[in-house]
Amino acid sequence: MSGTAAAQLTAPRANPQADRRTWLVMFSGSPLAAAAHRQQALASELAGPYRVLYVDPPSNVTTVRFQVRKVSDSLWQATVPTPLPFGRQVPPANQLARRMAARLLRDWLDARPGPRLLWLDEDLAAPIAGRLGEQAVIYDGTDLDWTFTRSWNRWHLRRSLHRAIAAADLVTVSSAALPFWLPATGGQPVIVANACDPAHFRPDGPVTRWIAELPAPRIGYLGAVDTRALDGELLRAVARQHPEWTFVLAGPATPAGRLPLRGLSNVHLAGPVPYEDAPALVRGFDVGLIPYRRGGRVDYVHPKKCYEYLAAGLPVVATPLPALMALDAPVRLADGPDEFGEAIAAALAEAGDPAAVGRRRAAAVANSWQARGARLRALLAELPGGAEVEAGVRRDGDLL
Repeated sequence: MSGTAAAQLTAPRANPQADRRTWLVMFSGSPLAAAAHRQQALASELAGPYRVLYVDPPSNVTTVRFQVRKVSDSLWQATVPTPLPFGRQVPPANQLARRMAARLLRDWLDARPGPRLLWLDEDLAAPIAGRLGEQAVIYDGTDLDWTFTRSWNRWHLRRSLHRAIAAADLVTVSSAALPFWLPATGGQPVIVANACDPAHFRPDGPVTRWIAELPAPRIGYLGAVDTRALDGELLRAVARQHPEWTFVLAGPATPAGRLPLRGLSNVHLAGPVPYEDAPALVRGFDVGLIPYRRGGRVDYVHPKKCYEYLAAGLPVVATPLPALMALDAPVRLADGPDEFGEAIAAALAEAGDPAAVGRRRAAAVANSWQARGARLRALLAELPGGAEVEAGVRRDGDLL
């Protein structure tokens, strides 16, 4: 064991026996520092009633570092070793890394008694199940990880997905369309949709200077510019039909994603935008777009940008994804260039209407991470060990 690991396990503590709240050990494919994602938002919402130990994914470079850092009163962040290079991509290396992490984490947890729940949203963390002394396992499905990797590695990720699902006592999913693509489970997956932080994306506040200087009206998109989800051909057709509109796409872009938009003078690609800067950018939009492709695996997507646009008071125009078709929110759904352009024009006509802005904000609040946290706490309380939360414990402002 490294010196850092030993220090973490032997450091003096303030009577850990006094705290008997349930531990929720979250294994995520996204590190805690990547604060813009579902996993980090849910960890923050569950911390308090639960003691949350958020485990960052192993690195792809060799490291023996094990560290647990206290982030807040109820949230800890763990960094685990990677004994071999490419520790997640090669099955034997991934198995070794997870077993090592499990041993170190279990020793750390044993010194801090309390019931334990295991949360998996990274398929490759499946070997952890059963190794932490947990009372129950939760699998949170938001993506099909195996579709994001190269063909030679897909069998590894698909097998891991099956193992994670098989180990789970509760399966939650971010979209009603996602269970169709998941392995069969003993019970029905529970939909806990994506959400937003309405306070972060409030309508009042500064606007990014460069976007305010672009000609209005500004039609905006916040997200990846790629061929997996974004319908670049649809955007190209609408931009050509409406040269009087300025289109702004803010997010990481692939060469194939940029290709359909090349040469369009009224289309601006802004590149990636940090989460803390996103509200100021979105406030510069007159309409928020979700121009996603339809059919196949992209149909399981539940874009949280929809709620972020609504929180900023923006009218939203989107293609009819299954998750959005079932959404009780003021969103215009349109298919094809002509219909999409008409929907944008209608959205512009009511963009600044105070009553419409109020309805959008109300929809965002109803779909906040606080609301999702309340839903999850009710689900976890039904699991073995999950009901150890103190009666009446809640976070200020919870939408219970």
